[in-house]
Amino acid sequence: MPIVNTVKGFVIPIIKQKINSKFTDDPYKTSSTSMAKYKATYGGEEYLIHFKYSDILVIVYVACLYGIGIPLLFPVASLALGITWINERIQTAYQVKQPPAMDDTMTKNAMGLLKIAPIMLLVNGYWMLSNRMIYSNAWSYISVSDETMSSGHVL
Repeated sequence: MPIVNTVKGFVIPIIKQKINSKFTDDPYKTSSTSMAKYKATYGGEEYLIHFKYSDILVIVYVACLYGIGIPLLFPVASLALGITWINERIQTAYQVKQPPAMDDTMTKNAMGLLKIAPIMLLVNGYWMLSNRMIYSNAWSYISVSDETMSSGHVL
């Protein structure tokens, strides 16, 4: 989705500007009746940083929770983080308005949440690696339908 959002961020404003200027290349010929409408058409979108933080947190947490069971998630997550970084650089430079001045509260909150991800990697990874049904292809038969199958987990 970051690539789609970047392409959309270039295409949709151009279409809106062409419609506003009646398909001429002159940005001074406009059908906007106020300065606010003109700025909305030519100014760019707002920079929604909270969505960017949520995207990064989802990528990291999914990789840490399921990466031991699906090792391919680690290179996929690094590729996704790289693509996200490149797209954010492009969007910040060319598409969005200047981000508002903010303090570092949101960054500290995100870093605090990211500190939990390696702990979850260790706990969930230990659970996955100690599960005999995943790697050894071992299972227990159920003799009665309302009986639960033992998992074979080791403490």
